Amino acid sequence: MSIQGLQLGVSHQTPANLNPSRLQFLRQMGVEKIEIRIPSSESNYEDICRVKETVEQAGLLVHEIMLADCYSCRPIALGLPESKKEIEVIKRFLHDLGRAGISTTTYAWHTGGAYSTGQTETRGCETRLFELSEAKSLPNAYDRTYSTDELWNNYESFIHSVLPVAEENGVRLQLHPNDPPVDHQGVPRLFSTRAAFRRAMEIANHSAYSGILFCVGCFAEMFGPNGQGEDIPGAIYEFGSRGHIFQVHFRNISSPMPDFHETFPDNGYLNMFQIMKALSEVGYTGMVVPDHVPKLTVNGRAENQAELAGEAYILGYIRALIQAVESP
Repeated sequence: MSIQGLQLGVSHQTPANLNPSRLQFLRQMGVEKIEIRIPSSESNYEDICRVKETVEQAGLLVHEIMLADCYSCRPIALGLPESKKEIEVIKRFLHDLGRAGISTTTYAWHTGGAYSTGQTETRGCETRLFELSEAKSLPNAYDRTYSTDELWNNYESFIHSVLPVAEENGVRLQLHPNDPPVDHQGVPRLFSTRAAFRRAMEIANHSAYSGILFCVGCFAEMFGPNGQGEDIPGAIYEFGSRGHIFQVHFRNISSPMPDFHETFPDNGYLNMFQIMKALSEVGYTGMVVPDHVPKLTVNGRAENQAELAGEAYILGYIRALIQAVESP
């Protein structure tokens, strides 16, 4: 099955939740492709083929499979002794992905940290809150601080080691931004600016197998060059025109750093129609997925059907925008 144009997808799936009722729901919502996260202990060739078969038998396609416990590998980012072992795990995984016909996987560079500093509401739904002053007050995560140069040197070593294996096996590496995109707890978060992604693509010599998981929410969080946020359509035109955008997380927030909370795509500070339009104009043909769905509640309690309603709402919103920008 071949799909052209912008595609509706979902991320953050696991083998455990890819049951018949879940897969049926996704098909009913118009989903075409799926991102799946598996632990490295269950990531050999046979495991990958089993997951792929489950998805395809339901009439859907696998966009990518990623290592849930190794995609943002701290030993590699920090250059710790165990990094060599972790790199070998990733190389083996790339070989098995290619053999199984899976074209894409995600990695990140020590993302996370103080991911959330609390909870708040958006339109009456529970959602993530981040306040920079709270994150900056946290103690260092390690017994030393790390420099930006150290992490860039480690990144270059990683790419020069792993990218040739990805190219040989036909697997694209998509880099996720740091979330939140700010240095804290003694660790630089490299991928917190548009310029950093430009540098990463240059390190990879603009390989067709090196690209970006373009998380709209993370780019929206960034300070930007003037403290008013990044030019997200501009970033899409820059990276998309060179074919470097491999997947899109479609998320909106209240404002750029220093403080923000997550919203539904239609009630944040970004114009999501303009973002989808930019993706269409650069000829992006990958999947666009909901990301961090605010938690609906019934009588003050989160319930399964309410969670599905929130996801269905955003899937419908994305599908409508895709049709709007692709209509003649």
